[in-house]
Amino acid sequence: MKLFNCLTQKIELNYIIPAIRIHFIEILEKQGMKDSEIAKRFNITKAAVSQYKHKKRGKHLKFPKDIEKEIEKSAKEISKGKDANTEILKIINKMKKTRYICIVCKKCQK
Repeated sequence: MKLFNCLTQKIELNYIIPAIRIHFIEILEKQGMKDSEIAKRFNITKAAVSQYKHKKRGKHLKFPKDIEKEIEKSAKEISKGKDANTEILKIINKMKKTRYICIVCKKCQK
């Protein structure tokens, strides 16, 4: 049995948050939002938005359907002006409750 040494904060920072941002950016871009507006909503640079879009930043993770639905709902809220970081935290908390974060941790330590 392989023992995993996982700090959830490290997994969140290095894998989960960037993956959620990638999904958000894809959704918001399909809705017609410009990179400059996306950058403003996430408090990141336009260059960072471009890096997410071109897969130079973050790793695209396949989320379970319930998490995907939460991401879509949160993207709609962000497009209406809700704080992106608050929406990211909501998704992370849901992931913790469903223990999906443990699956990501195991994948990342292989």
